[in-house]
Amino acid sequence: MDGAGSLRGRVSTRAWALGAAAATALLVAAVVVQILRSGSDPGATAVTRYLPDIDADYLPKAYAAAAVLAAVLVVGVFVRRLAVGTGRALPWAVGALSAIAALAPWWAVHSGAAGMAQSLYRALHVPQGIIPFWDLTLVLQSVDCAADGYDVFAPGNGCLSDAAIYGPGVLWLRFVPLGAFSAAHAEWLGVAAVLLSSLLLVWLARASTGTGQVVLLVAAVGGPWQLLLERGNIDAVVLWGAVASVILVRRWDRLWAWSLAAAIIWLLGTWKYYPFAMGLMLIPALRLRRGWTVLAGYLVAAALFVAITWSNFAFSAESNSGMVDYREVGAMGRIVVVARMIGSVVNPTSLQPGDLLVYAVALAAAAWGAAVALATKRSLRHPAMLAIAGSSMLLASVLLSGFGWGYKATFLLLGVPLVAALVGSRRVVVAASAITVLALIAVVSVVSWNTVLSTIAATVAGAFCFGAAGAYLVRSVLPVRKAQRASTSMT
Repeated sequence: MDGAGSLRGRVSTRAWALGAAAATALLVAAVVVQILRSGSDPGATAVTRYLPDIDADYLPKAYAAAAVLAAVLVVGVFVRRLAVGTGRALPWAVGALSAIAALAPWWAVHSGAAGMAQSLYRALHVPQGIIPFWDLTLVLQSVDCAADGYDVFAPGNGCLSDAAIYGPGVLWLRFVPLGAFSAAHAEWLGVAAVLLSSLLLVWLARASTGTGQVVLLVAAVGGPWQLLLERGNIDAVVLWGAVASVILVRRWDRLWAWSLAAAIIWLLGTWKYYPFAMGLMLIPALRLRRGWTVLAGYLVAAALFVAITWSNFAFSAESNSGMVDYREVGAMGRIVVVARMIGSVVNPTSLQPGDLLVYAVALAAAAWGAAVALATKRSLRHPAMLAIAGSSMLLASVLLSGFGWGYKATFLLLGVPLVAALVGSRRVVVAASAITVLALIAVVSVVSWNTVLSTIAATVAGAFCFGAAGAYLVRSVLPVRKAQRASTSMT
């Protein structure tokens, strides 16, 4: 009977996975078809056919998106196994490629070869900033202004041209001794960030199987990753925090280590708010006795910080909506895709039927990921922690907030070790699903100038990773909690 029940369970999860995958594909097709209908309406005038200030080639790019997504689907359906053999040195090659691609144009600028730097940036599809490490410089300028007594969150504060949009926690950097985090040091801090981020890719590659390593190799020179490094955006620090938390609790699976990981995640949340979503990484702490105190303490601390800084939180969220750019500018987001679906600019604060359709895509993909995870018996706790960290942050910004610049796609790289681990599964539905999602991650890691393609690929891959990681994390907790309750009842 147990064998028969187990067989029925496998058949059920397999059918669930196939059904959710089919639903995801159909919903994606509905989104793309509606965009093509809106953009190719023969009765539309030149004014209404294209959104204001949008490149007139967005319709051809929508056709390109349809072709690429169809090709990914074909690969997922017909490729049953994908074994890629790689050498031990490949992870280091990933890191080296990342660092060289980022530092070569930076060095060209400092050597007076600005034209060569522009050509390199253009080849990588990276829009060159006004100054090197522009985003990092803006953050450090706000730190300097706060140190001088200015209210950097107030409009017209007398120090910054625009009010700072980061969380108040980033200003705590002014208390670091010797003024280490000052705009005067932005250049070398940016170079250090490039090197540390490249080492992060090495770590992710070593934690991944061969197929995942190839995806990371491609991503290392992709537009989103190189844009992150060129701007010196502090999203890189968020990636470091996620990996550092996993390294910490994998080495010391103790209450104090989980508490320290929670503190790291909380601190990053005080910088940009949406990293608070990474608190889902702490679910496995429930395996430990009194582990619930880690999660409860984190939730209370995060809620209190948001409540105390509510006006700043609201301003930061509003600023995100205000940043929406409807052109093909290396960005992605639900709002931009919905605008293309209806052929006009949308109000970010009001839901459209297209919004519901994009949400449905994400829900179907999350169910697909959860079903695939439940169809396996593997314990992938630490890769799942990484995956839920990256996917939750991507979905929070690109899907829920509705807009994000191209470097948000780098959050998906945290899901590569988990998805790559499933590629070699003997179950066709698991292996095919993993291959499909890895292909989508590779696409969004390179394509930053096709808003429809990058948004859809990121939404599906992110939601799949979220569903799969959530299922693995919950499953890692339930048997332990059940055993703990039984032990307590016996005593």
